[in-house]
Amino acid sequence: MKTIKTLIFCFAATLISSCDNDNNPTNNVCDTTYVSTLITNAFTAANGYNDLTTMDLETHEYTIQINANGEICSVGYQNPSTYTGGYTMEVINTTANTSYSGVHTFSQTTLDYQSITPVLVNSGDIITVKRTILPGYTALNQTVGRLLRKSNNTPVPYPVTQGNAVFLSSNFYGAGGPAPDFAQPYIALGFKVN
Repeated sequence: MKTIKTLIFCFAATLISSCDNDNNPTNNVCDTTYVSTLITNAFTAANGYNDLTTMDLETHEYTIQINANGEICSVGYQNPSTYTGGYTMEVINTTANTSYSGVHTFSQTTLDYQSITPVLVNSGDIITVKRTILPGYTALNQTVGRLLRKSNNTPVPYPVTQGNAVFLSSNFYGAGGPAPDFAQPYIALGFKVN
């Protein structure tokens, strides 16, 4: 019985210690909040940004340089209150020419993270992240999404560096546009540091 208790304790301790985000490659798991934390810290009200749900175009995308070795292991998004359908989510490593594409539906009430087939990243790789609404939506207000827009309505002054990432550009298009650097889309990525 003592052996079983010891094993259970060791197993629980292992689980607790492996769920961190300290960039220690020996114990990292997919840190789902990796890019959302960077977005939240870089595009704050104190830095002159408003958190909005707007921009009625089909594709919302941004480009980011990640200065760490690892893998993008999840994507996070929140459907607007006007849409319950799905999106094609794409994560494209334009440096290594590898990518993920899949259809996802997200919560309307909270940022919802979903696992993806990992996209490997070497420090300095350029990643394009896209959210495209599926065909068949019935109103333009269904194409809106969460974004961070300059309070004075000027374009985002890319590049924006936060932590070990550099936000390089954004674009909005489809059924209108393009609207480059209009705002920073709030599309989160999970990252596992190698």
